[in-house]
Amino acid sequence: MNTEREYASPPDSREALDPAVRMEGVNKWYDAFHALKNIDLTVGRGERIVICGPSGSGKSTLIRCINQLETIHSGRIVVDGHDLTAGGRNVDLVRQETGMVFQQFNLFPHMTVLENCTLAPMKVRGLAKAEAEETAMKYLKRVRIPEQAVKYPAQLSGGQQQRVAIARALCMNPKIMLFDEPTSALDPEMVKEVLDTMVDLANEGMTMLCVTHEMGFARSVADRVVFMDRGEVLEIAPPDAFFGAPQHERTRFFLGQIS
Repeated sequence: MNTEREYASPPDSREALDPAVRMEGVNKWYDAFHALKNIDLTVGRGERIVICGPSGSGKSTLIRCINQLETIHSGRIVVDGHDLTAGGRNVDLVRQETGMVFQQFNLFPHMTVLENCTLAPMKVRGLAKAEAEETAMKYLKRVRIPEQAVKYPAQLSGGQQQRVAIARALCMNPKIMLFDEPTSALDPEMVKEVLDTMVDLANEGMTMLCVTHEMGFARSVADRVVFMDRGEVLEIAPPDAFFGAPQHERTRFFLGQIS
């Protein structure tokens, strides 16, 4: 699948002392299962990170911890300057500034596309209906489905529903976008239209963390690729180095299996 496009370089400030996301010594358990093991990861503003690895490696758990859909048991996570370990209002602030797109589309079936996109801006940000609808149409145009605004999710294809989910997240004007295997529930012919939308966001300099098995997307868009296995980050490298000269034996085996 060809996702080759030109895209903007991340800002020089991404290595500054105020990154978009910083994870320090993060640990997470599910009862006796150690899901995340001493995770250290810093993401600069405007940086595009692809997280990959075998099933059960902790990828989705990691990304869900960034907006506290999963709570950690030790360590520290700071998102957009807000320390999530402080809890309370910091969690609410981070969720307002962080958009997330899931494997399943999670659209409200009884609401139209437009209503799905305007609900959170009106309820959370207090936008008037007219302003929320104007914003929604702006982002539906960006994901190239404005003509679907009055339809219900069941009337759309899977690829269209996922693009609505992306537009809905963008309607909150997030600083950071999280993608948790956004193409895994799609038929193969629908994958490209969603990836194209994500490439467009990358081209605009959006800070992105994406869990995906789409290695063409990782090669074309990522600034760095993070490889996880058994709850650990084993390797972090730019795409050329990650795919061309992986350092860890487990990474080499993984890439050999999917190539």
